[in-house]
Amino acid sequence: MPQATTEVTSIVNSFSEIWNRHDMAAFVELFASDAEFVNVVGLWWKGKEEIRGPHEFTHSTMFKNSRLTILDTVIRFPVQTIAIARSKWLLEGHVIPDGASLPPRNGILVNVLAQISCTCKIIDLQNTDIIEGVISRPQ
Repeated sequence: MPQATTEVTSIVNSFSEIWNRHDMAAFVELFASDAEFVNVVGLWWKGKEEIRGPHEFTHSTMFKNSRLTILDTVIRFPVQTIAIARSKWLLEGHVIPDGASLPPRNGILVNVLAQISCTCKIIDLQNTDIIEGVISRPQ
């Protein structure tokens, strides 16, 4: 599936390239019309318009000068027409509402992509911050 892997990689890279241009009209075109998106604080958006609105707002404010870098992506195909792409990311240049700079953040994007009408689209996305030093079970 080298061609499919190349297409998925292209979409994952486009996610960060479009983010860095702050072009939310192009950003939302990466998604299927009924896509779902859960952001790093657990907000759950359903459909392209619900995904677009908050991103347009944050890219005119806290993410206006942000830069997203995809560090590493692993792709697997549980079935031929579905891909799961997990990407580690780095976000820099974002601010709090009063304009004060925030430190860089790291996280993981989980994109589920499907072949829809001869093109690959994101059908589901989960974004998670990595918080160093936090454990989930007693030692």
